[in-house]
Amino acid sequence: MINEEIIMECGLADGVTAVVRDASRHYFGGYYHVRLLVTADVALSAAWFGGAAEYEDAVGRLGSSVRFSRTLEKMAVPRAEVDAVRSTLLDSFETNLRTYLFRPDFPRRFALSEYGKARKPVVQRGYAGA
Repeated sequence: MINEEIIMECGLADGVTAVVRDASRHYFGGYYHVRLLVTADVALSAAWFGGAAEYEDAVGRLGSSVRFSRTLEKMAVPRAEVDAVRSTLLDSFETNLRTYLFRPDFPRRFALSEYGKARKPVVQRGYAGA
């Protein structure tokens, strides 16, 4: 099987493209790890933020874009069932994830959510061992 073969590309709002790749691989003894990777790179837009300072802070924390990424997978699939499982995972993408990604406000909401996460302080838990 070819690693990272592009299965489909979907145009989303604000010029964002979602890419579905097949990253399936042989697992062991005739069994496969069937895995689809869904990614979408969302470029930050100054219009989504409360002003230039907030936008610059977001770019400083996140870079000029943020990546949406999800993995749909099933382990230990016999060779004879790989195509059927891949089809089932694609159906799952169509039913669940595509609806979310195709919302007209997806890029803005996703970018702002990632910015919100980046602004939260990281809680460090130390090890008190000897």
